[in-house]
Amino acid sequence: MQYDAVILAGGENSSELKKIAPYEKEALIIIGNYPMIYYVYNALRATPAINNIIISGPVDALRNILPRDDKLLFVEGGENAIESFAQAVEIMDKKELTDKVLVVPTDVPFITSEAIEDFLNCCEEQQADFYYPLTRKEVNEHKYPGVVRTYVRLKEGIFTGGNLFLLRSEHIPACLEIGVKLFHRRKNPLAMASLFGVSLVWRYLLGQLSIQMVEKRFSEVVGIRGKGIISSYAEVGVDVDKPNDLQLAQEYLRGTDFSQ
Repeated sequence: MQYDAVILAGGENSSELKKIAPYEKEALIIIGNYPMIYYVYNALRATPAINNIIISGPVDALRNILPRDDKLLFVEGGENAIESFAQAVEIMDKKELTDKVLVVPTDVPFITSEAIEDFLNCCEEQQADFYYPLTRKEVNEHKYPGVVRTYVRLKEGIFTGGNLFLLRSEHIPACLEIGVKLFHRRKNPLAMASLFGVSLVWRYLLGQLSIQMVEKRFSEVVGIRGKGIISSYAEVGVDVDKPNDLQLAQEYLRGTDFSQ
């Protein structure tokens, strides 16, 4: 099965990161020998299941960075991930999309084609409209010792949310609406749970909240079927939005050479 992909590259560089990486956009921060977005683009392009790639971000700068690619499209991004996705939606409306679209932020330079392919394969085994990955704390810490993430304790274990998602093209408007709300609560598990009702907050506080409960409530609130996908790849659950994240990325990716 083929998928179109969107890279959200319009995010402003945070004040903390900017102190050690003076770039206006996160996508342009140099890690090793390449801008951060280069790692994400190459992982997607190396994934056989990915067809068109739409990048929402600073178009002029990105055209000079990325290679010529007949299946690569650009659109100006917004000030954050949600605005950038909304911009990408406009250009997607003008072309025939694949049935499902993969959305990836630009601040996941650790991502690999193997991790992407595994996530897509796991999604195809489930019937849903919106797929979101979760990675276990022990998986992240084994792969990247000392990595700092926001974790949530569920009945199935301790998880962090992944940094990409898959959705059915026909449900993009609904996903965009809920995405705005989730974006503003993404670093606060309690605020995230409160979006779906008091009962989920209590279950979370009591340690009784399960992935299936969240999926069921998500479907009731949003009106589409959501599915949490547990990924065994730490690359899915680690991003770069703090100075220590960038230092970790520099350590792990400095020897990367895409010319080979």
